[in-house]
Amino acid sequence: MKKLPMILLLIAPYAIYFLCDSANMDFSIGLCIYGIILVLNMVYAFFMPKLEFNGKQILCWNLLIKLCNIPLVVIILLVVLMTSLIGGEAMRDAVPSIILIAFAGCYMLQLSSAMFSISGFLWLHKNDKITQNDVVLCTVAQLIPIADVLGAVMCYFMFRKYGQLSEKASPIFDDD
Repeated sequence: MKKLPMILLLIAPYAIYFLCDSANMDFSIGLCIYGIILVLNMVYAFFMPKLEFNGKQILCWNLLIKLCNIPLVVIILLVVLMTSLIGGEAMRDAVPSIILIAFAGCYMLQLSSAMFSISGFLWLHKNDKITQNDVVLCTVAQLIPIADVLGAVMCYFMFRKYGQLSEKASPIFDDD
């Protein structure tokens, strides 16, 4: 049950798109719902240590969320590209604002998943696994576009030995 918010975060954009598309709803309603889900998960990331998640589990969820967001970011960028190309001369004045909105949306996705990495780094620092300077450097790396995915992969593999419950424990699918 404590993994439900993160699973919801993984499937929410695709489920909302499918729902809005099949029901012929306005996508702004779906975007508002997804925005609320993102904000709630940003807060939930900092409650994870209190729910007995360890640093490895939190960083694993960070990595999983970032990898699941890659197709969504690609779709957003392709829609902006196609809108700009197809709109032609009529879209000439709107293209810069469309590009800014798309990059803001992509950065919001990045920022929401970065909260999981920051929470994991704080857990590792609290348990004397990394220094405060390491927390700052890793956090800055998580806030840089594109470097965040590479940083999430590196951080998960660098810190995977910390916080393991047992040799066979899975960070995602262990029992509640």
